[in-house]
Amino acid sequence: MSETAARPPARTRKTPWLVWIAVSAILLGYVFFVVRLHPTNFFGFSHDDTLYFSSAKAIAEGHGYILPSVPGTPPATKYPILYPWILSWVWRWNPSFPANISSAIALNSVFGVAYLLAAFAFLRRLPGFSDAIALLLTAVCALNPRVLFLSANLMADIPFAAFALGACVVASRVNEKEAKSRATVWCGILTGLSILIRAMGIPIAAGLFLAIGLRSGWRKASVFAACVVPFVGALLWRSMFLTPQMPLAAANSCARSWRTVCLYYTSYAGFWKADVLAHGVFWQTVASNLRSVVLQPGMYFVKLTFIRPTVLALVLLLALSAVAIRGVFRLADSAGWRPIHFALGFSILPILIWDYSVMDRFLIPFFPLLCAAICIEVRQIVLHVRNSPAPKGSGVERKLAAVFLCAAGAVLLWGVEVSWRGEIGSIKKISESRGALLEEKRAAYAWLEKKTAPNSRILAYEDASAFLYSGRQGLRPVIFSAAGVYRPDVLSSELACIVSSAKPVGANYWVMSDDDFASEWEPASSRGLEKEREIERTLPPLFRSEHGGVRIYKIGAEEEPAL
Repeated sequence: MSETAARPPARTRKTPWLVWIAVSAILLGYVFFVVRLHPTNFFGFSHDDTLYFSSAKAIAEGHGYILPSVPGTPPATKYPILYPWILSWVWRWNPSFPANISSAIALNSVFGVAYLLAAFAFLRRLPGFSDAIALLLTAVCALNPRVLFLSANLMADIPFAAFALGACVVASRVNEKEAKSRATVWCGILTGLSILIRAMGIPIAAGLFLAIGLRSGWRKASVFAACVVPFVGALLWRSMFLTPQMPLAAANSCARSWRTVCLYYTSYAGFWKADVLAHGVFWQTVASNLRSVVLQPGMYFVKLTFIRPTVLALVLLLALSAVAIRGVFRLADSAGWRPIHFALGFSILPILIWDYSVMDRFLIPFFPLLCAAICIEVRQIVLHVRNSPAPKGSGVERKLAAVFLCAAGAVLLWGVEVSWRGEIGSIKKISESRGALLEEKRAAYAWLEKKTAPNSRILAYEDASAFLYSGRQGLRPVIFSAAGVYRPDVLSSELACIVSSAKPVGANYWVMSDDDFASEWEPASSRGLEKEREIERTLPPLFRSEHGGVRIYKIGAEEEPAL
């Protein structure tokens, strides 16, 4: 056992009632700022949220864990079941859609509160961190634009972060000598629940297993593993032994595009193989993700989009990322390698090969650690300048260093303030634009419900949302492979097959909206809209909303639109 691993854990201290008042104020502020974003406007923006919510509806109605919006209602094998099951209780309590979206957002905010409580518990247990520092950093976590945005969406990220961070906190308790076996059991259960929220819980489980084994012995680690294994088995059973059947497509030039669409809805691993391996972009993906992992600590605080000149923004970003990474190791050196370090290390491994590089989501469970790392490294830099020896009779160098540090700190705080204000403003604009278009979308969905047969199939970028409003099954017209970022020819071939989903599912109608492809990367977003506009000119119109933001066109199940 290493010397750092053998260091005694931080002593548990009682929490004064004033601290709990401050924590409550932070949590109220968090909820207030989430509500100000008008989170119901984001429903459908990420697509995953509508798939979660439609599956939750099916669970509540006793149909099992399926994809009811997808033609053929295949079993849901892409996402673990726990989050849709939790959302199913919203449908049980209030089956009235879309009124129940607000209840679902409120439930998601409860997980956000749990995440922040876990963050506070983690931060105040760190050696040398007072309650005041822990409260300050918890407030930073609560008001971070990414945390607020993810909390305003019906995504699994915040619930996953709550379970994963909670498991890391309890794992630290498990490694204390006086810890009882029930702490190990609770740690295993929390870790298992994180696995049933997202598959990324598996590397976290591996990291915590190793941390407990090295620090507290393999007997405790075995108890932990015994608690986790059933959850892993439940996840693998659905993802490996259930094979969804999707409609077959003709063997033509768009067969690969159709296969990509099918895998997108049914299998993370299958989609990854069809995207990364089949297109030969494995090493480009690893290199890009490695850069993203290194820069993400700074990206939580500084955005290149909002700071000018760009060179200054880049300097601040690189400096913050370097400080955070160095602080993570310094924290490990000073307080010992904690379970969250192992969980982070194991989590980075699958992240590096993943095709969707959404690091701001992947690293959210570890955001409190990054905040603590920046704090401890800044403190170390200040102490180094303060305690550095100065030549006799002259303290000019030390004064200059202090002035430089103060100026650098002021510029950094300014950059963070500008970035956060700009990002919050950007999120509000997305909410407002979606809110303005929402009534037009609802009018289109109402037209589908009244004017089309119940067994009609549709193409729509927000297909699951259209299903929840109208009851009409459908798919997205195309799924863009992330390989198109590195290979423009892949994007071009998929754009050429943008209607490849119509014939296999027998789609009769195409719902088009001005904000289609808004969540895609560039140039996929702009080129996707351009291709839609081109196809629109060849299709007979059936519905046009009051301001023209949403249109519905007739498409034949037997023949594709002219391109």
